Amino acid sequence: MFSKIAISNVKRSFRDYSIYFLTLTLGVCIFYSFNSIESQNLLSKMNKDADFILTINLLMAGTSIFVSFVLGGLIIYANNFLIKKRKKELGIYMTLGMSKRKISKILIVETLLIGVLSLVVGIVLGIIVSQGLSILVANILSVDLNKYKFIISLSAIMKSVVYFGIIYLLVMIFNQFTISKYKLIDMLNASKKNEVVKLKNSFVSILIFILSMVLLGTAYARILKTGLDAENAELIVTVMIGVIGTLLFFFSLSSFFIHIVQKSKKIYLKDINIFVLRQINNKINTNFLSMTVICLMLFLTITLLFTAFDLKGTIDRNSAGNKAFDAAAFLVVDNENEDPKANDIEEYLNDIDFTFEAYEKHSFYNEYKLNLTIEHLLSNYLSKQEKIDLEQNYLDGPISAIKISDYNSIIKLNGHDPIPLKENEVLVVSNYGQVNHALPEYMKNENIIHIEDKAYTIRNESPIEENIKITGSKFFYLIIPDNFNGELQLEFSSFNVIYDESYAEKSEEKFSNLFNNLSEDKYRDISPALVLGSTINQKEDRDNGLAAIVVFLGLFLGLTFIISSAAVMALQQLSDASDSLERYKSLKKIGVTEKLINKAILRQSLIYFLVPLGLAVIHSIVGISAVSENFTFHYESIIVSSLFLVIIYGGYFYATYVGVKNIVKNSN
Repeated sequence: MFSKIAISNVKRSFRDYSIYFLTLTLGVCIFYSFNSIESQNLLSKMNKDADFILTINLLMAGTSIFVSFVLGGLIIYANNFLIKKRKKELGIYMTLGMSKRKISKILIVETLLIGVLSLVVGIVLGIIVSQGLSILVANILSVDLNKYKFIISLSAIMKSVVYFGIIYLLVMIFNQFTISKYKLIDMLNASKKNEVVKLKNSFVSILIFILSMVLLGTAYARILKTGLDAENAELIVTVMIGVIGTLLFFFSLSSFFIHIVQKSKKIYLKDINIFVLRQINNKINTNFLSMTVICLMLFLTITLLFTAFDLKGTIDRNSAGNKAFDAAAFLVVDNENEDPKANDIEEYLNDIDFTFEAYEKHSFYNEYKLNLTIEHLLSNYLSKQEKIDLEQNYLDGPISAIKISDYNSIIKLNGHDPIPLKENEVLVVSNYGQVNHALPEYMKNENIIHIEDKAYTIRNESPIEENIKITGSKFFYLIIPDNFNGELQLEFSSFNVIYDESYAEKSEEKFSNLFNNLSEDKYRDISPALVLGSTINQKEDRDNGLAAIVVFLGLFLGLTFIISSAAVMALQQLSDASDSLERYKSLKKIGVTEKLINKAILRQSLIYFLVPLGLAVIHSIVGISAVSENFTFHYESIIVSSLFLVIIYGGYFYATYVGVKNIVKNSN
């Protein structure tokens, strides 16, 4: 009997369940898709490091737990809205003599039906989506797709069933608890209750709105000034100012908005705009707290998606000038050791019986520290923020220097002619934007670098941006004469290698093994020196590993947040539509056409969805501008991120509009 009633209810109320079912299905789909990534062989092809695979699997497991809490809270929240919407129906059951216990059994069967159906559909959809996701991520990370296989991950299926099974169990317990609290009179009169307006005084609303603008403006100014380089306490203060400003914005928005629109009688009195504005006022005023959370989640979504899609391109752009060599290594000099051989990487290689083949072009060179810093050199040409950036990039210490003979041996590997340098000249090699920006002004006014008591002329008109070794970081070097007689402190003893194309694979394996052995301290018994190195392929693997982690987590969290935000917006709209049926019936009674009512519904839904999204976009523009030094956002990442946002958020908006329209249409 209970099963028949439950099945009948699900069929009859499927329109009411559609948003709920869609959310459950998308939740399962996203959850399965990302947890199935570990079963694909793309990760192993991208990075052969077992520690990396273990790390990303652990991160995905931890993120899955966090996402399950988010989706669990969303599902319970959505279920609560559905229960509230059906209060009158449940009250009629009780009036007919059905006990709360029996009503609970009906709800349990309904939850099971919807849960099992959404789980099956979600996993099937997830199997399809996961294949596209694997290809998308592989394209982002430049992974070879030749060995791609269609895979159904049994572990991801089991994980989805277990996680969502627990969530549905919690929903059932929540339903039992909720039903036990309801009184019959409250159920029967649920549709007659109105929203509680939080803010009625228009003058106070204007003051609060202005205050919210001031707070948001302050937060924007602070984050644009410091970016992510602010100290933790300062960054927390900025975030809190932004959160409070966002909260006050939504708290005061509806009353302020109505006050402004009322000034324009042509708009206020047109069609049924009075009704539309009052509806929006009630919704925003009642749900200002949830709209604040939704706005912040959308802000995180946009930022995460932009970062995820652009990170690989940013890494590629930053390392574009670092591919001149196939392999490189350096020995960290111990200045307390007086034995010169102990601080020479060539001697170190001899000790471990490592030799270069004739087809492996190489050069040895030393890096020194000068008694001079970039900040001291360009102090009058760097802004306060640029000086902070120097510190953040570890460039605020002594300037690194390389002798001209060593530098010429490095560039000779790539077929460049040696550069002559006089005794009173230096070359500047730098890819650091702020420094390169300040140098032309410095050279225009001074063109002289004072190192200790001697003046050196800068030979090059603009910095040489080609790096001298394999690195993804910002760098600044001075190339000094061989007979430089100032204070020099040896910092690194290094070498660079370029393979002959005919033996590239053999050389790559040889140097990869060397650097792996170095990282595992296998030569510690021979020499205590610290030597670090990598091939360009190893570096790209590490970069791709970092990009993979950010892409996976960014997409996973971003899609979860946008689904959660859009689902809450949709459920609130549908719930409010049910509560406002009497108002729509009144409009019909006074002769308002169905076309005009549908137009009003469209406007309400559109404004309600766009308000938190609009503020979130402004937050995101400011946030992205603040981290523009770390990420260079391009139109490709913006387009792809916007497509995800428009498809999911826009899909929920359209489903909400159709759902509200049907509720009002069928109210007779």
